[in-house]
Amino acid sequence: MNKIKNYIWFVLILGLTALPTQAQQGLSATERNNALNADLKATCAERPPRTQRVLAHNGQVFTADRAQKTLHGVWRGRVRGNYENRFKAKDGFVNVDYYMIVDSKRGETLVFEQFGDKRSAGGPKQDAPMWSYVFCARENYRPRHPPQVHEFHKTSDNLEDARAVIRNSTGISFDTGDLVLSEVWKRLVEAKFFDNPQRSLAYAGGFLTYKITDVPTEGGSVLELDMQAEYRGSGQTAARFQPGVPIRGSEKGRFLGISSNKGDFLVASLGLGGGVNVAKEASEGGVISFSYDKIVLGPLVPGSSALLGNQPRK
Repeated sequence: MNKIKNYIWFVLILGLTALPTQAQQGLSATERNNALNADLKATCAERPPRTQRVLAHNGQVFTADRAQKTLHGVWRGRVRGNYENRFKAKDGFVNVDYYMIVDSKRGETLVFEQFGDKRSAGGPKQDAPMWSYVFCARENYRPRHPPQVHEFHKTSDNLEDARAVIRNSTGISFDTGDLVLSEVWKRLVEAKFFDNPQRSLAYAGGFLTYKITDVPTEGGSVLELDMQAEYRGSGQTAARFQPGVPIRGSEKGRFLGISSNKGDFLVASLGLGGGVNVAKEASEGGVISFSYDKIVLGPLVPGSSALLGNQPRK
């Protein structure tokens, strides 16, 4: 078990990266392409620019409402990275049942991840948005874990479809009344769902309340996402959970709107000028803190054309 523990490092979604507020506006075509590339090797080779720039997008195009509509629904998660083959499924991804449910009307998110062969969230919808988190395991990462990408594909815009996903993964039904994620989380906690190390080699869940706001900057604006989180889990996870004791964290980041021939995206990236330091209060009194090297969300739901959404001010 100790040997397995040394190799299994499951990272729950802990935070979102930020863009700096100091810097020159506008991105070249090469910079836009690089920013949208969530490939692990390419992202981990990026470095912050030598000259700080103020980056901003057109706030009438990249609106908080548009981001909310994109986020709302059910997302299937997968993890790829530098893991030994014994921990991977046949498709090459880490063998986990992983999903995220977002209720943008209430500003609530539920995340679940468990090692095993079950896949509760099903397959993605056609032309589904994707939400990628890239970790490069740099020296300042706490806890340590392999370089990896967590990618979420949207499977449904309808929150009602989350009922079957939750039931398939947890065995607990929420078939009557409105589906309220805070109530789902409360019931799982009261049932001590996350306190049984025999349930799986590794599993964890998170409940997050969030808000998205438009933040004016020089020449435009960026979108800021602020999340307050509670995490619980058991088994050989990266976070050192104690039975019945939550880990609480704060997740905050700023995102730049970037357009391409594939649509409009929100990006936070070290290569654009800075990552984010995400601090989380650990149950043992320590701090889990690291910077996401890149996060890419999109394409966003239809909105105004953004071909000039992040160009320099005339």
